[in-house]
Amino acid sequence: MFAGFDYGTSHCAIGVWADKTNAVEIVTLEGDKPLVPSTLHAPKVALKLPRAANRQLLTDAEEFTELRFGEAALAEYLADPTQGYFVKSPKSFLGVAGLSEDIRERFVTVIAAMMANVKRRTDAQMNASVDAVVIGRPVNFQGLGGKNANEQSLMMLEESAQLAGFKQVAFQYEPMAAALEYEARLTSEQQILVVDIGGGTTDCSFVRVGATRRESLDRQADVLGHSGERRGGNDYDQALALYAVMREFGYGDLLKSGLPVPNSYFVDAVSTNDVNAQQRFYSKATRERLEFFAREAIPVDRARRLLEVCEQRATYRVLRGVELAKIALSDAELAHIDFSDIEQGFSVATTGEQLLVSFERLLEHLKSLVDEAIASAGLAPERVYLTGGMAKSRVVREFLVATYPGVSFIDSDHFLSVTEGLTLWSQRLFR
Repeated sequence: MFAGFDYGTSHCAIGVWADKTNAVEIVTLEGDKPLVPSTLHAPKVALKLPRAANRQLLTDAEEFTELRFGEAALAEYLADPTQGYFVKSPKSFLGVAGLSEDIRERFVTVIAAMMANVKRRTDAQMNASVDAVVIGRPVNFQGLGGKNANEQSLMMLEESAQLAGFKQVAFQYEPMAAALEYEARLTSEQQILVVDIGGGTTDCSFVRVGATRRESLDRQADVLGHSGERRGGNDYDQALALYAVMREFGYGDLLKSGLPVPNSYFVDAVSTNDVNAQQRFYSKATRERLEFFAREAIPVDRARRLLEVCEQRATYRVLRGVELAKIALSDAELAHIDFSDIEQGFSVATTGEQLLVSFERLLEHLKSLVDEAIASAGLAPERVYLTGGMAKSRVVREFLVATYPGVSFIDSDHFLSVTEGLTLWSQRLFR
């Protein structure tokens, strides 16, 4: 059996090629939903999972059955952030330079556990073992790392997939996968610009698609232009957090000495997709400085809240609230974030205007990526195919429509188009 696996920064989804219907079948992974958040919670901080002689994870071992994934993992973390081990969006860390062997092994184990959970559910639903898989990959995992970061990321993903039990592993660019899903419905040839804005990356690909090209296993010549960087929905969350939320935690406040509270502590707090930033924020040195700010800042109430975030290990909790507000502000002008678990009766109101202002720099950067893909193709786009959760944002879509007048914008199934395209590719590649 052949599968296409979208191992995303925010969510995971998998599709299987069904011979009976000659079509892609999307697997339900959490309840009746096809998406499972890319989160894991373990009751113990030391994540030691037993492996078989071939190093494959033993999913029936007690240590594995104690793990929680998706919304269940988030619920465990929110119930008590100080207990256990919680990780969100490990894909964001794959391209980080200078990973120690211990940290590298931990991330490989975490990703393998997430993949094994998805494979186990897929095998059960299909009543067969899915052994061959095509995994989606961004154009660039880590903008600063270049080729080395991409190679490191692919090696870690392949190792994780093998530990999870997949025997054949291949990769396909995520925007190309979205183009393949779009192509499956065409009767004529087109040249489209795919703009894929996911949780952790933004990728743009100018692709030639058409019915006569579907069965080709070499699509390299059809990719007319590429651009991509490690900026996605997480970065939009962080921008909104710093602009509209963290002021209520002391961002921009002064100390009694007249000096400002350093911005770096707030940036580290909201950078939940940066392992080094999170280690700095939860370090003993940072806690001592936050205790000092809680005594010396004017006013002290706001600085005490940031100390409380550190003591409760609640950075993910804060960003989750901001993410939900960001989603709500796509359809409303006001959204409240409840932080009563950090301070009784504490909440922060966010507005549509704050959303627009906080996104300005990221939207200009998005324009530069789109322009780069257009320039590398040497063509003006007639159709832009939007995919990825952040591309569904009203603010993002309206910005692109206003920036590129006269272009036809087509919305995909923002969360599953890549999965479907990867599955189509798996059927062609492995069969």
